[in-house]
Amino acid sequence: MGVSFVKGIQGGDKTYIKVGATCKHFAAYSLENADGYSRLSFNASVSQRDAVDTYLPAFEACVTEGHAQSVMCSYNAVNGFPTCASPDLLQKQLRQEWTFPGVVVSDCGAVEGVFRNHKFAKSMAEGAADTLKAGTDMSCADYSYLRDSLNEGLIEQIDIDMALMRVLTQRFQLGMFNPPEQQPWSTIPMEVVGSQRHLEAAIEAVRKGSVLLKNKKLMPHHGSPKGLPLDASMLKKVSVLGPFANSPEMLLGNYYGTPAGPVTTPFEAIKAYLGDGVDVQLHEGTRVTGYAPNSEDAINACTDRDVCIFFVGSSMIAVHEQQGPGNAYAMWSGTTEGEGFDRSHIRLPGSQEEIIKAAAVNTDTLIIVVLVHGGPLDISWLEKSDRISGILSAWYPGQGAAGIADILFGKTSPSGKLPVTFYYDNYTTIQTMSSMDMRSWPGRTYRYLQEPELYAFSHGLSYTTFEYQKLALKAFPNAAADPNAFTAQVEVHNTGNMEADEVVHLFVAPGPALLEATPVAALPRKSLKGFARVTVKPGQHQTVQLPLSSKDFQYAASDNAVQDGSSLQIVHGDWVVHMGTEYVPCAVSPVVPLRHDVETVKASQWLSQT
Repeated sequence: MGVSFVKGIQGGDKTYIKVGATCKHFAAYSLENADGYSRLSFNASVSQRDAVDTYLPAFEACVTEGHAQSVMCSYNAVNGFPTCASPDLLQKQLRQEWTFPGVVVSDCGAVEGVFRNHKFAKSMAEGAADTLKAGTDMSCADYSYLRDSLNEGLIEQIDIDMALMRVLTQRFQLGMFNPPEQQPWSTIPMEVVGSQRHLEAAIEAVRKGSVLLKNKKLMPHHGSPKGLPLDASMLKKVSVLGPFANSPEMLLGNYYGTPAGPVTTPFEAIKAYLGDGVDVQLHEGTRVTGYAPNSEDAINACTDRDVCIFFVGSSMIAVHEQQGPGNAYAMWSGTTEGEGFDRSHIRLPGSQEEIIKAAAVNTDTLIIVVLVHGGPLDISWLEKSDRISGILSAWYPGQGAAGIADILFGKTSPSGKLPVTFYYDNYTTIQTMSSMDMRSWPGRTYRYLQEPELYAFSHGLSYTTFEYQKLALKAFPNAAADPNAFTAQVEVHNTGNMEADEVVHLFVAPGPALLEATPVAALPRKSLKGFARVTVKPGQHQTVQLPLSSKDFQYAASDNAVQDGSSLQIVHGDWVVHMGTEYVPCAVSPVVPLRHDVETVKASQWLSQT
């Protein structure tokens, strides 16, 4: 995903880049403010096994496959060295191992932080010298201390020249010193910004990225079962509730520019979709934080209505809100996730769940919940409740809220899959936030988690049904060069009644014998190695092919993988390849071409064997 993002930003011209993409934050930057530590001075203790298996691969792909123009070093330290002053990270790993030729830029204030926060240097001049010699070419704030560094003999002129050369090279690649007519991107008019095409792209991102977490048809006191998608032709009275229902600013997340035009809210999108013939009412009910729930308002709003749609979630901004008769006093609705924050719990903030419960317990109206958020949330009560028909994660929809309406009313089927694991809230109490250890109990991410999860990584429902068939492994033509190069192929059948997209995931997992032969948690439970999106009409199927090679079976041999010279090694033995509900056992060997069993095993069968 990062590689595609970088390539899209930088453009495809062979001479000039459109925009220089920066991959950040390098590296092991997984703590903001938790366990008494601040990101500005935190030292991440990272084993070499976790570094090469988890914390470095995305950056490696970013620079070696995506060819990103720059990398940003982070605020934290890794194993005792501030990342912006780490020769191991910036010189050995980035420039030597990955042959990165571009610019390293510090996070804003990270150069000063080498002295002020980490106390790694004895002065600002020494801190600036340490970062420059380690490989930091630009400071996001102030690099003027390099004058003192040079005068004190802490650096040489050639150190400055090397950084200057890399910075100017990037500017030349941007075409800053050439006539505009030679630069292909100079002809892009300002009218492109905020154009209808871009707005449609934002809406399409919401259509394809939103994840249907729950969809249960409920039987009302009279009539047929009801649930998602909602039949717009049968709706007469709709209530839209929650703090995210009609707040444009709260839909944008953070770090956003001024939108070129109005930002459509979910309430406005629903009202526009249904038209003037439907009574669509807006009720806030509660704020994200700091307010008692207005349960009575929620109950009244959901009484004698066809459906109640709640927009709740977690805010990345502090919104200036008015409260009281005649706006008697003002109050800030606090940020509950985002930069500078590590959440102490992952429940719905404030009293948002309480207003949903009030409506669910005291009315019989169909209830749909749409989450607006960035990180995972423990919404286990909503998942278990027989009164909640559907739950849709729309993330932060930005300018694409019209896509939410398209999903709710069945213009398109949801097809997004979770890119993260949704933990239960107790995970925040059993996991130490300041620990960077991926493997120790309870484990981090779907790859090493040793506790139950609410929603698994890659979970996502559809309005239709899919069946996976005929998973097979086929050797690549270059099998002589790589005995483990092959293609995993599977048929995806649409067995439902609606055309829809399906996102197919390719996982590899160690087989039972391999797990027995390796230390506990040395290998991940499973690892995502590829994915593809296909559109399938009802009654038809699409064949999906995804490649695998020896690299996909490489893992760190030990906790000291780099120091002992082993780094990543191909783990030979029995593995399992699975796509959807289909599993194929296979054998990975250093010399013998990959072997696999002819029989495809269904998920339930394979799980019972392990």
